[in-house]
This record gives sequence, structure tokens and C-alpha cells, in this order.
Amino acid sequence: MSTPEPGWPLRRIVLLPAVLFVIVSASVFTLAKLHLAKPPATSSGPVTLGDPKRGQIVFKQTCGGCHGMSAQGGVGPRLAGARITVDDAKTQIDSGGGIMPARLVTGPPEDDVLAYLSTIVAK
Repeated sequence: MSTPEPGWPLRRIVLLPAVLFVIVSASVFTLAKLHLAKPPATSSGPVTLGDPKRGQIVFKQTCGGCHGMSAQGGVGPRLAGARITVDDAKTQIDSGGGIMPARLVTGPPEDDVLAYLSTIVAK
């Protein structure tokens, strides 16, 4: 009669679940990063520019916490001097992305924010 290898039950109880956990976790995180089911970002309509002065106020109240009060960046990316178009900014506002929620501003306040952004982004 053969005797089992010493330490085998410990390996089977601890090592096998640990290896499976790592493999499954890596697969789940990889699939989550790929965003296979995420629809492409689209804006909800044409860009209409409102009042840039009101837009600056709305920006500071709504967006300044992440993008900085002067759009210099923070948790969110720097917008002052950034090479983005107003169309791209509208798409980002409408669709969200990363930690930014979709439709944080809508309607006339969004038009005002877009007008303000048009004055601070790189042309």
C-alpha cells in the first residue's frame, strides 16, 4: 500500500483554491478593463453654445471639484489649454466616462458650460 505524499492535503486545500482565485480574478479584471459591452460614446445632439459667464459659474459649482476651479486639473483631467473640441466635450458630458457620471449638466446649463469651455481650451 502506498502512503500519500506528505503535505498533499495542505496543498490541495490551500494552493489549488488560491491558484484558481488568481486565474478567475485576472480574467474578470481583464474583461472589465476591455469594456466589451460598453456602447460607444455619443453626444445627445448638436452643440449649442450659451453664455460663457454663466458657464463659468456652473463649471465651478458642478465640475470644479474634479477638474479644478480654473480647469487646471485634479481628479479629472486638465481642461484649460487642452486640445479637445467642444463636440468632444459635449460627448464626454453626455456619455460620462471613468469616474465622471453621464449628464452631470444638461439643457441650457450644459450649453453655458460648453461656451465657457470654448474660451479656455486650445484652439
